[in-house]
Amino acid sequence: MTKAVLLLNLGTPAAPTTKGLRDFYKYFFADPYVFDMNPLGRWMLRNLIIQPFRAPKTAKAYASIWMEGGSPLKVYADRLQQSVQAAFAAAGDDVVVLNGMAYSAPFIGESMQALEAQGVSDILVLPLFPQYSTATTASVFHGVKQAAARWRVAPQLRFVNDLYAEPEFIAAWAQLIRQHLQPGTVDHVIFSYHGLPERAITKIDTAGVCQFGNCCQRISDQNRLCYRAQCVATTNGVVDTLGWNSDFYSLAFQSRFGRQVWIQPYLEQHILEQVQLGRKRIAIVTPSFVSDCLETIHEIGIEYRHQFEQAGGEFFQLLPNLNDDAQWLAAVHQIARKRLV
Repeated sequence: MTKAVLLLNLGTPAAPTTKGLRDFYKYFFADPYVFDMNPLGRWMLRNLIIQPFRAPKTAKAYASIWMEGGSPLKVYADRLQQSVQAAFAAAGDDVVVLNGMAYSAPFIGESMQALEAQGVSDILVLPLFPQYSTATTASVFHGVKQAAARWRVAPQLRFVNDLYAEPEFIAAWAQLIRQHLQPGTVDHVIFSYHGLPERAITKIDTAGVCQFGNCCQRISDQNRLCYRAQCVATTNGVVDTLGWNSDFYSLAFQSRFGRQVWIQPYLEQHILEQVQLGRKRIAIVTPSFVSDCLETIHEIGIEYRHQFEQAGGEFFQLLPNLNDDAQWLAAVHQIARKRLV
């Protein structure tokens, strides 16, 4: 077997317990791609704040979303891997498909070792982060390259940088929205994306074009790796497919952490602004994730829903993520096959 697809994600706690979260955070909060600070500051954050205080609180939130097979991210990642593997086999293609996680089992290094043991020489690296960022995509790409450097014979690596722009990805989201959003049920739809500190974007803006505004409206050679611009492009691709008017939807960013300035608008404020504008029936979709997780189910579905209702909102719908939707499972196989076979 010479070809493989490596599906990459950040990972998830093995159990919804304080120990499970501390084990996960041990890796997550040690990643310089995610926490761009001096090593001592990163150590202090992890060991003096996150481990003793954040882990117990977050463990309770994870327990509220836990599924029979584990966290939603793990359950849906496993189903995706199995589906794509079966699709390659059904097509008669000799391709192995594995998951690789940055901060939990199966770790990227372990999956790469398994591929070397199976004689793989050609690997398509497909991160399940639709929009590029150094904190996610660049971090896992670095992990793959480090693992590949330890092979006796270096494999050929092909990297998917632009999942957000794949027609199959856009079509899967558009179809999911059609299935779950009944016409006339809401006044407004918000596309919510995971936030990033502004510094994470300006740091890679070598062309000096970033203004966190209209510069994001079009992807060019100068901003093609701009996370915010890719989020705008994702939204535009989906709404163009759906044929929506521009006043029916908007874009916001969630999940801020720390004191830095993050990309805006902030979702929690944006939701309240919709109520003030008289839009009291809203829906939220989350295209920076491919599976439901703590940030969607708990943060949006519970915390932000409560804020919305307290402010006078009347109807709040969080659409499910792609998860194990049949069109999404088929889309990943199609995206991988056209690049590898």
